[in-house]
Amino acid sequence: MMQQYERIKSLHRDKILFFRLGDFYEMFKTDAQEASRILGLTLTSRNGIPMCGIPYHAAQSYIPRILDAGRKVAICEQTKMPEDNKGIAERQVVEIITPGTVLEESYLRQGEHNFIGSMCRSSVQRDLFCLSFIDISTGDILLSAYDGDGSRIRSDLEKFSPREVLLQESLFGEIPWLPGEMKASGTVLNRYPDWHFRGGGAARILKSVIGVQSLKAFGLEDDSPELESLGPLLEYVEENAGRPIMHLNSIQVVSSRDFMHIDGNSQRNLELVRNIQDGGESQSLFRIIDQTRTSMGRRLLKSWILQPLLGRDEILRRQNLTSVLYHDQLTLNRLREILSGALDLPRLATRVSMEKAHPKDLRAIMKSIDEFLEAYRLLESGDFAALFPTEILPILQNRSVLISSAITDDPPTSIADGGIIRKGYDEEIDKLRSLEENSQVLLDEYLEEERSASGISNLKIKYNRVLGYFLEVSKGQLKLVPEHFERRQSLVNADRFTTPKLNTLADQITGARENMKLREQELFIALRTRINENLRELQLAGRILAEIDCLQSFSYQATLRGYTMPDIVEDNSIRIVGGRHPVVETFLESGAFVPNDLEISGSPRGFFNLITGPNMAGKSTYLRQNALIVLLAQIGSFVPAESAEIGLCDRIFCRVGASDNLARGESTFLVEMNETAHILRQAGTRSLVIMDEVGRGTSTQDGLSIAWAVCEYILNHLQCRTLFATHFHELSELKHPGLKNRSLAVKDDEGEIQFLNKVVEGPSNNSYGIHVARIAGIPDEVIFRAGEILDEVQRSGGSLSITPASDQRKSMKLSSPARQRGLFGQDEMVVQEILHLDLDSLTPIEALNQLHRMQKNLRS
Repeated sequence: MMQQYERIKSLHRDKILFFRLGDFYEMFKTDAQEASRILGLTLTSRNGIPMCGIPYHAAQSYIPRILDAGRKVAICEQTKMPEDNKGIAERQVVEIITPGTVLEESYLRQGEHNFIGSMCRSSVQRDLFCLSFIDISTGDILLSAYDGDGSRIRSDLEKFSPREVLLQESLFGEIPWLPGEMKASGTVLNRYPDWHFRGGGAARILKSVIGVQSLKAFGLEDDSPELESLGPLLEYVEENAGRPIMHLNSIQVVSSRDFMHIDGNSQRNLELVRNIQDGGESQSLFRIIDQTRTSMGRRLLKSWILQPLLGRDEILRRQNLTSVLYHDQLTLNRLREILSGALDLPRLATRVSMEKAHPKDLRAIMKSIDEFLEAYRLLESGDFAALFPTEILPILQNRSVLISSAITDDPPTSIADGGIIRKGYDEEIDKLRSLEENSQVLLDEYLEEERSASGISNLKIKYNRVLGYFLEVSKGQLKLVPEHFERRQSLVNADRFTTPKLNTLADQITGARENMKLREQELFIALRTRINENLRELQLAGRILAEIDCLQSFSYQATLRGYTMPDIVEDNSIRIVGGRHPVVETFLESGAFVPNDLEISGSPRGFFNLITGPNMAGKSTYLRQNALIVLLAQIGSFVPAESAEIGLCDRIFCRVGASDNLARGESTFLVEMNETAHILRQAGTRSLVIMDEVGRGTSTQDGLSIAWAVCEYILNHLQCRTLFATHFHELSELKHPGLKNRSLAVKDDEGEIQFLNKVVEGPSNNSYGIHVARIAGIPDEVIFRAGEILDEVQRSGGSLSITPASDQRKSMKLSSPARQRGLFGQDEMVVQEILHLDLDSLTPIEALNQLHRMQKNLRS
């Protein structure tokens, strides 16, 4: 048996082999050691061979954990038992499950794409990188090709989050960070030699699958570079599936002409679909605006967020449909009810195509078709009617009726269990079912016949799996047993018999049950095949429902949060009145968020906003909210503002925060400089750039110099729309016709500092860092000492001589809240002490002592 195992394992070295032994899947050697760690199984051994196992019927609860750990699984079944039980069973791998090619619903993440990707450099146009992504569970294909240094690969990995990737060997040398980054994200990496990507064949396979003679309708030629990485990917997918993949039909060529580009760093910094803290969806833009009701709508909304539009006409089309629902709340609410009943049609259709759909899946398809037709009836008289191709409506209606007439209301998931086909659908099934249902009547009639003939009053007919049907006679009645009774078993209290007639009845009853199951299986498979004939119509209905779901989500979010429809203008300006951060405002009490305006003119005047102000006053929030408002406008959504005019942006760059990347050996400052360099090299006149605290990761002089030079470069060369927040107030001395100075307002009422979160014209003159430190709970001695040092720096014009340690200790001994200078001066602290005195409980002598101490402090 181990020789058989080793032979099979040698063909699947990169997979954990589930080796069927009886009722268990066993794993051996290194597979066992790894599986026991991932699954928390007890590791045992036999003859020195490590082993562990799981019950075969529980495999679906274990396999997802192995896939999430970035491993593949090969299912090895017993395909033929040995004759006369001599020798070992024949076994072979019947299924390969990888993170990127799974189809079982329990292995997939609801509402998320499950992409597998492929990457190579074009063999024809050497300056191009070719990328392709397939979601096997939905039939979606994404293709792209672009030149550059490979930085777009990182943004696409961030955007599409493939669970598995095929990578050309030479790219490991060209993009050294790629393997480490994929490993860190848990992506399964498959390395292939360069020649593997030069065989072509993708166009031929695609045309065969889709059933077309040309790919021109998708903007592709047979030799398009976008297809170079797709060929090996299609072969890999079909190899793992063990059959042709015939449900791929949604092909999208991702082009810079159609979609805004947002690099990976900007996607993370803006927290579009994942937050920075733990990489989860909570507190992301996607989570906040997601009001979808279906899994397919949720997937589409996420892709819209990551791929904002550049075409004004398509944006206006989405806006118009969103507005229709926004102004008809009754229709909006009814539509949301309808969509709640629709299930994941694209994935259900895929399961039909791959012959994995079970009876409950067909009922789910029927229900989703019914909801699709109900949505059509609700929307057919308005602007939404153009979304529904009328030619598919009768086809879908026919398929819904067919499923309803064939499948019972609550069928099992297994086609081997019976109880699938509805009464009246098939005459043969009805006859067999009648025979089974009337079997008890036949048995009762026969039992009464034998009782009368034999005189055995307590004669019984019973059934068990070993003997089948039998007659049971108690010991006291054995003398009455007739000759035609054949003894089958003797017990303590009774004996068991059979008769030729009982055997005939048993054969009829058992045969009816088994024949009915076989007939039901036959009918179900035929029905599934008929449904598969309309695979394209099912997929199209799923895509239409997904789009409608996204549009109603925009309308409902606008209703909940008071969003307004932005104007999409032709020039480069951005004008936002009363803009709000869509995420931050949801975590504050209603009305607590302070809205702000933004006005950016096109080049050459007023395109650069320099924003100064205190730490913690809201600079980063202000920067991000304006970028998110622009992005929401370009996906066709309403925006969190009183009004907005948005000139289309081809790219959004976001450089905020401080982080390092130890895996790539990059310090915080190096990461900051890498991101800044990327922006300065990639941004164009139609881009929107937001930059926060450039230069803070190094010395003050170096940081100020870098920040100043970056501002000049953007102002003089890039001339792109820019929001540049900084703590270097010296930058407000910059003079340029394109620059506007703005700041976050602060209310300073005799030392009482209040951040107003309001952006005003003009620069700020103080960062109030010591105030923020005090709020954070820094000890009073440190706050006092910081105030002293700040006073000295300001008096000396920026130079500072370090006070000797002994003098520092003396200062510490004298420090108290009443001694603090500057912002927290001793006179202000005395005022605060007086305001907080409880005069009603203070005795005259205590009041005199307090006054004496205050006077002493003020004089010292």
